[in-house]
Amino acid sequence: MAGIAWHLVKLSDFYYELAAIIILAAVLAAHHAVRAVNQAVATSWMKDTIAIWQANFAHFGDDKRFSLIRDGPYDFIFYASGRVFVKKVYGFIKLVSRYDPIGFVVSNPYLATANSVKHDSVVMDFHIADELPRLFFAIISKNQYPNMKRKRYDVADFGALAKLPASFPKEHFVVLTDAPELANAILSDSEIINALWAAAGLEPLSKSEPSFFVPLLESLIITDQGKLAELPATPDELTSFPKMMHVSLKIEKGGAQQHGNVAQKLVQLVLDVLDHYGDIELSVERELRDIKYQAEKRKEEEVGKMSADQQRKFNEEKRKKELKKKSKMGKIVM
Repeated sequence: MAGIAWHLVKLSDFYYELAAIIILAAVLAAHHAVRAVNQAVATSWMKDTIAIWQANFAHFGDDKRFSLIRDGPYDFIFYASGRVFVKKVYGFIKLVSRYDPIGFVVSNPYLATANSVKHDSVVMDFHIADELPRLFFAIISKNQYPNMKRKRYDVADFGALAKLPASFPKEHFVVLTDAPELANAILSDSEIINALWAAAGLEPLSKSEPSFFVPLLESLIITDQGKLAELPATPDELTSFPKMMHVSLKIEKGGAQQHGNVAQKLVQLVLDVLDHYGDIELSVERELRDIKYQAEKRKEEEVGKMSADQQRKFNEEKRKKELKKKSKMGKIVM
């Protein structure tokens, strides 16, 4: 067997291989560095708020009492249960991929199916106790409101804009509800109002520039409807969804060291809203079938004001959607 002629081997013969190894090493190093940075962001937020969680829930964390459970390089999960008015809470800390090339490919919507995360955020799903009334209530930041109206029929159709007190940061948030009693109780709570000012990066009633580019509270929504863009096809489907409170918070860089205890105030705000919800007594509990009818009636009125060409386009789009629904059920009618 012939041996390798080592005297003929040159370093230049391996330039491409060496370049590939260096690039791979750099990518892996960046991936692990970002992983460490994201863990620091998640644990910092949890340290800022854990006292509130532990004081309000009998059980916080997993079976081994770990407060945060890693669910990938950019995602963490936390869990809470054992509190009045709520069955359980699932929390998700979703972090951006930053300068991680692997994360960019995985999270880029043009290169993969996963949705990209635009900023570090906390999303919480509170499963509401069965005995609480069905209603809709929402506090939504003004920069998020137009998009949410397009994406969620409950935001578009179920709540009317509430009358806001003079102390409310109305330049930064909107409030919608179909339960005026709940809105009045929440908007009369000075601690909640002050926390909303803090979420906007301002002192109460301040006219100065906010500390944050957008409010840290993106949305707080109590609903008995699904996160859907369109109303269900039948009124009976409106009663098939569980009662939930969905909360979305933005994590600002720096945490408590730079921004005080804003994260803690926001978690307390969420729990205060939950307590008002549990304590409220509604004079009239709204009828879901009426809301379905009213929403359809408004849509008919909007269509009636359209031009003939707009109505034709609307009806064509409606027909396509109906065919799509039927095709999913295996009943295509041509």
